Amino acid sequence: MVHGPEAIYAGEMGEAITFFSRLGSIEAVAAGTMCRTAIIDMGLDNVIDITRCDLPSMALSSLKCRVPVIVNNGKSLDSGVAFGEIVVSRSNRTTIQLERASEKDGTVILWELDDNGHAGKIAVALADHFKLPLILRKPANIPVKNEKGLKYHAVRCTRPGEPLFVNGVFVGTVNGPEVIVHVRDGVISGIEGIRPKETGLARVAGLEFHGAKFKSGHIRKKAIRQYICPLREGIGRMAVIDHRAFYSLDTIGDDTICALTVGDDTTEVAGDVLARRGVRIIGITDGDKDGVLGDALKACGSVVFRVGGITDDEAGAAVACRISGKDDFDGFLDKVTRALKQMGVSYEVCP
Repeated sequence: MVHGPEAIYAGEMGEAITFFSRLGSIEAVAAGTMCRTAIIDMGLDNVIDITRCDLPSMALSSLKCRVPVIVNNGKSLDSGVAFGEIVVSRSNRTTIQLERASEKDGTVILWELDDNGHAGKIAVALADHFKLPLILRKPANIPVKNEKGLKYHAVRCTRPGEPLFVNGVFVGTVNGPEVIVHVRDGVISGIEGIRPKETGLARVAGLEFHGAKFKSGHIRKKAIRQYICPLREGIGRMAVIDHRAFYSLDTIGDDTICALTVGDDTTEVAGDVLARRGVRIIGITDGDKDGVLGDALKACGSVVFRVGGITDDEAGAAVACRISGKDDFDGFLDKVTRALKQMGVSYEVCP
């Protein structure tokens, strides 16, 4: 399993595939949307399964191999270890982790949950191949504070100024020394240590804590190269992506001709993702972009509206309800434009 785009762009996953292919057949899956776009960019989508967008622990658990392996390049070694510890604890399998293999602090970690001598031999060989140190660890119990019916969970390795995401939803910017998640009756009831984005917090309030993925930091440093697929033309359907940009690839089908994207950051991320599939976007934004993705792409011909006097949430939901059926891109664009005018929504078209 490979997680995140950096391990792809740095060539770590490609080298790992070469190594493991010499040992026998392999099964490779991706965890995370930006990881999937990097795989497309680097031409590895013929050897790594990008048809699913499971959480890392689910992706790891789905592997039917004898020895599961995580390939990751976290923002630091500590954050990479913390990530691996959470994923391995949830999947409950002895696992090898190749962490930051192209960096000076690159390491191979053998997470031991049971007696698996085969895993040990492979970990030694992998460390030797990449010329990295090998460390043996067991997942530790992460301390949880319990007080008056509330449980308090710390999100590890956060840094002030970083964006915080929960299951891909931007919920705020870290502004404290640590981020603490409040959990009542198994669901998220609040998050402290961030400058919140209220609309994002509202979307994750009530989400089950167990299985939720917390990520701090920007979702991609920089794409090494960006593959833009030829535009989809002709008659088809319009997908609607309302603040769920990280599920963009799962939202479109073979007959999708374009996508209505709702939200500034959603439009930026979804536009970047869907450019890899030749899908143009029609964005509804209101100017409150948080800048979670740099060097973002859009398929040529995409159009972004910035609305005024109304939130993009309200405008996008209203527009989506008025449009159905099949059309070509220009037809859908005309329908969106007419819907905004009929609702009396002022707008400008962004460059």
